[in-house]
Amino acid sequence: MISWQETPLKFRDFNFFIVGYFVSVVGTWLHNTAQVWLVYKLTYSSFYLGLFSFLTSFPGFLLVLFGGFLIDFFDRKFLLVFTTFLSIFPPLILGILTEFNLLNYWSFTLLAFLLGILNTFEVPLRQVFISELVPFSLITKSVSFLSLSLNTARMVGPFLAGLIFSSIGFAYCFYLNSLTFLFFLFMLTQIKILPKVKKEKKDLKTLYKEPIIFLKKEKNILALLLSVGVFTFFGSSIVILLPLIIHTFFQKGSKEFAFLSSFIGLGAISGALFVIFKKNLKNEIKHLLKATFLLAIGITGLNFIKNWHLTKIFCVLIGFSFTNFFPVANSFIQKNTPLYIRGRIISLFILAYLGIYPLGDLFIGFLAEYINLHIVLVINVLFLITLNFILLKSTIKSKNVTFCS
Repeated sequence: MISWQETPLKFRDFNFFIVGYFVSVVGTWLHNTAQVWLVYKLTYSSFYLGLFSFLTSFPGFLLVLFGGFLIDFFDRKFLLVFTTFLSIFPPLILGILTEFNLLNYWSFTLLAFLLGILNTFEVPLRQVFISELVPFSLITKSVSFLSLSLNTARMVGPFLAGLIFSSIGFAYCFYLNSLTFLFFLFMLTQIKILPKVKKEKKDLKTLYKEPIIFLKKEKNILALLLSVGVFTFFGSSIVILLPLIIHTFFQKGSKEFAFLSSFIGLGAISGALFVIFKKNLKNEIKHLLKATFLLAIGITGLNFIKNWHLTKIFCVLIGFSFTNFFPVANSFIQKNTPLYIRGRIISLFILAYLGIYPLGDLFIGFLAEYINLHIVLVINVLFLITLNFILLKSTIKSKNVTFCS
């Protein structure tokens, strides 16, 4: 049993960060749940759902590598405080427009796009910032706490969103998200940073070339990054169709959509805890293959078994597969990447994880607009299993070197 003294929770600054982070991501899930349903309510179109996700996310995540370089060149706390402060305003404006019935699809998309640009910098920044709050030996446990916080919020946020927009309205989900950014900003101001190690200065051309040279040499890491992209594009993007699945298969509404989203969150929490407490994860790649097949089972169950209670179980399986795939893939990449380039390779991981997401949403939304929903889900499952089986099998055959520093 792990004692409290062996966790990052014994560090004051980490406690301020993790509490602020958790509250902030609960607000984000309040916002996202209300946002997806409102877009569907405005358009009743799966294509526009996918287009919305693409326009609000993908252009921003093209900047993720640039964000990674900024993180290396500027003070991380300053950048995090600055981006968190700016993030207060888009949801506040969105709440006002929603409350006074001034919202349309394109104004909604513009505000979500601005928030998405800020998230482009915040996502890798939050991941890297914890390395300044705890000793190196506790970074892995710190990342696990982030994952657990995120996925707990994924369960709590949609549940609260369902209660809020079914009782007092959608606008208050956006107002509350704005307040959670304000709370996170306050918690960040309480943090005192540990002394920093001076970094070796490199020109921009070298910073861009090093990841390319490394991936040409380490094809197993390249294959795994591609596998993450496949899992996201054909697997994770299925979440964008939840409103359509609920409306088409079960004739249910926004409250049921929010609760079903919470079951994905419940599965994600269970998956995160499973990975944290699993004593020996000897073969990460085989574990990733199992997670891929588990996701395929969840999607297939949603597609063919029209039982509301079993649908909740399939959503739990989908969430469980997410946190048994992405954190394990992240860990494998970090252990097999040297320190001098690790940040930039992890930026590529974030691009494959979050940047590909809107492309998958656009693809699946477009297909569902013109092709039977059952066929769309079958296509996704077939591509998910086939491509990831090929990519992960090629990674198993590669010899890996673990870099401790």
